[in-house]
Amino acid sequence: MSTATDNVAKLYGKIASFEGTRLAEHPMEREVTLRTIRNHLPPSSAPLRIADIGGGPGKLAFPLADDGHHVDLVDLTPDLVLMAQQEQQDRRAAASSKTASRLDSDDGAEKKKEKKKGRGLLQSISVGNALHKPALAADSYDGVLLLGPLYHLLGEDERAAAVGNALRLARPGTGVVFCAFISIAAHLRDIAIRDPAKLVRAQDFYKKYLNDGKYDTFKESLGITVQGYHTCAADTRAFLGKHFADKAELIELRSTEGILGGGLDAKLEDAGPQVVQAWADLMYDEYSTKEEFLGCADHLIAVLRRK
Repeated sequence: MSTATDNVAKLYGKIASFEGTRLAEHPMEREVTLRTIRNHLPPSSAPLRIADIGGGPGKLAFPLADDGHHVDLVDLTPDLVLMAQQEQQDRRAAASSKTASRLDSDDGAEKKKEKKKGRGLLQSISVGNALHKPALAADSYDGVLLLGPLYHLLGEDERAAAVGNALRLARPGTGVVFCAFISIAAHLRDIAIRDPAKLVRAQDFYKKYLNDGKYDTFKESLGITVQGYHTCAADTRAFLGKHFADKAELIELRSTEGILGGGLDAKLEDAGPQVVQAWADLMYDEYSTKEEFLGCADHLIAVLRRK
């Protein structure tokens, strides 16, 4: 079964505003994912090249640009690309305003401080499909993010094609690819909270879904067919080993929420950044890679190094 990627783009067009705020409302996914990326990028004193394929409005791309890296953002959904472009424009305007303010000051130390704290800009922002041959240069990226496209690709051949395209962007020998998957457990937790009777009402659907992980159904509230693929840690490892054992090394598999999947991190953001960082440290260090905790994940992130 193939994926209707036009429908995926339409889906995210309908929920664009939600995508703009989702990671703010789920800080563990954001913070653990960023820690994973930062800790596995190749060590370098110079800015690294990063491609964010399926990066939506840039909620991970911009923080990496803030780190000083050169980031190219590609997404399937024009509405999300427009959101990223608006953020880029806002950052340019803020930088211009700060530059004008510094011209009125003779404090050289303050100028250096402001420059160091400057908010980064993306190198490019474009519409593109993870299943298509990338327009970006092959073999030239230190890090490649594939943190979204695999959620919706129903066919194993499609998922293999998307990961293969990402690996081709990575530098041979050192480039790292970050692939995210949604867990079946995440969906089951969601319906248990929102609509527990659905498991009985749609028992034929769920009998198939629990066997193959394919979520393909018409969503009346959105007026569109939603297609998704959900998996588990063991099947993720099997998929990557089957298709990429000769092309990449699996460095680690991690839960991006630690043990706080299912929205258990919803109150953390309101508690302030110090509290968020303390929980993120705990989840990243102790509760996100051990096998017994991977089932708590809403999202799994696999870290691959290209051979």
